[in-house]
Amino acid sequence: MPHDELRATVIVVNFNGGAFVLECIESLSQQKTPGIDVEVVVVDNASTDGSDRQISQFYPEVRIIRSPKNIGFAGGVNLGIANSTGDVIVLINNDAVAAPGFISAIVAPLIEDGSERVAAATARILLSGRFIPAPGSPTAYVSASGARWERVARNATPGSGVALINSTGNQVSRSGNGRDRSWLDTTDDEASPAEVFGFSGGGAAIRRAALDSVGLFDERLFMYYEDTDLAWRLRRAGWSVRYAEDATVWHRHAASSGIRSPFFLRHNVRNRILVTARNGTLRMLLSAVARTGGSLAKALRRLARNRRDKDARVQVRATALGLLQALAMMPGYVADGRLRDAGSRLPRSFVNQWTVDD
Repeated sequence: MPHDELRATVIVVNFNGGAFVLECIESLSQQKTPGIDVEVVVVDNASTDGSDRQISQFYPEVRIIRSPKNIGFAGGVNLGIANSTGDVIVLINNDAVAAPGFISAIVAPLIEDGSERVAAATARILLSGRFIPAPGSPTAYVSASGARWERVARNATPGSGVALINSTGNQVSRSGNGRDRSWLDTTDDEASPAEVFGFSGGGAAIRRAALDSVGLFDERLFMYYEDTDLAWRLRRAGWSVRYAEDATVWHRHAASSGIRSPFFLRHNVRNRILVTARNGTLRMLLSAVARTGGSLAKALRRLARNRRDKDARVQVRATALGLLQALAMMPGYVADGRLRDAGSRLPRSFVNQWTVDD
């Protein structure tokens, strides 16, 4: 793909993005992209806060595609892809801000010599703000090692705290849990290999030709795990995914749905099981269901000890509903997975070389 012929479509899916989405669009409008023809497309999922009208007012060069209803992140991206012509599709969350040079850096792995089988590039996504350790905080961000962090207040002393990483790509655990690589690592600890299992939809570039070969995002998932599912398909079709360390965005993690909301919990439980049923090994699927059952049992024990524990009540309801929905939808995903098996270059067991500990 010669650089001087490259067309890139940047897709931002917006639902009541408020001031956040305006900051996102502003950061995109400031990008310098020599040799790249860039169009910015906002897919608005029936926002009611007027953010779509503000985008039209302040950024008339941005094309807005309005959906009559909220079709989620997966549906929104697909709608944007269907109504665009870019050779490369660039994704960024509506609550993220692109650093200078982001677009050029995120597409670079797809246009370098020898990149014909690189399907996607994933960005260096940092959490917005700075953070300090918060060992006893129940609302802190929790790393894989159990370390807890809280964002410092805006009026804190300049330079307080440290910068933390949101993602340098996606990983899959042995129980099918999709997660961000480098989650809550400090920027001083960065030492990530260039090739990754999957990309993060919060900051990525995807080759249109790769999408043509394996299909678009699964709209039934609505939100969460749709990027992991697509990465799995790309991988089994023989494509690779690269980490673009010079492509930086700052992200307000889960600003739209909240990391402890019933919506977030239910969709994560349901989609983790469904994506594993379609793509993973039987052992991984059994582990995914068992892990969900264990989480539900733990929340039930908490609730039995204290019926006023609102967090436990939310977790019980959301986990149980997500599990029931997954079981109801699983036959279709199992059947779809068998069809994928027939057309894939690699067997399901290939994922064993990429899995990480839970």
